[in-house]
Amino acid sequence: MRVLRLILAGLVAVAAVAAVLFTAVVVVFTGLAAYVMQLFQRRPGPVQSGPPLAPNRQPAMRTDDAIDVVTTKVPDKPAKH
Repeated sequence: MRVLRLILAGLVAVAAVAAVLFTAVVVVFTGLAAYVMQLFQRRPGPVQSGPPLAPNRQPAMRTDDAIDVVTTKVPDKPAKH
């Protein structure tokens, strides 16, 4: 009975190793196929995301509308009450 359990555990381990190796081979071949397809694929031209801007158009935000930030020094030790 002990030998049978040992043989079964070995078979399960071998099946797990084979499954992992098969998965690794599938991943490698899928990556290679994608790489080869990318090599032979035509490169698309640049894609415009919207209509071209007119040359005399003003930018959306003026530089004088920037927010001024003021910082205050905070003491390191908390105040005692």
